[in-house]
Amino acid sequence: MLGAMLVFVPLAPGDLAAWASGTPYSGDAFAATPAFLSAFGLTSPDDEDADLTLLEIAALAGLLRHGVRLVAVADAAGPPATPADLGAITIADTRWSQVQSLFADDADGAAQAASVRAELGEVGLTQAWDAEPTASLLADGELLWHGSTEWERLSH
Repeated sequence: MLGAMLVFVPLAPGDLAAWASGTPYSGDAFAATPAFLSAFGLTSPDDEDADLTLLEIAALAGLLRHGVRLVAVADAAGPPATPADLGAITIADTRWSQVQSLFADDADGAAQAASVRAELGEVGLTQAWDAEPTASLLADGELLWHGSTEWERLSH
């Protein structure tokens, strides 16, 4: 394990509510692992481009898995030695107090994301990342920042 690092966690609204209500989160997340940095030609995990790319990947993963783009950004223990593609890692026992911020679509963005989700069909994250509908969503559908105290607004 590496030390603490910034992780991007795709969530379903119910998972957000459970986490914010005290249930520690264990599950999928995305982080600026060495393999991720290399794949995207980035030099530092502290690079703003790394954060933006991880946010977009986590949001897409959430859209594919949960039907919504809802992402929590938290400090968590680092990944195992062999992280998966696109910076995918697994984190364990991450407390709500470690969450720094949340990102989600507004109503227009949610409608656009739902349309893209329907257009993508049943594809994996890597295939969806490279798909044209995803490029349009990333270009036009900016996620909105929320403080961690605003979780109730996003958990429905």
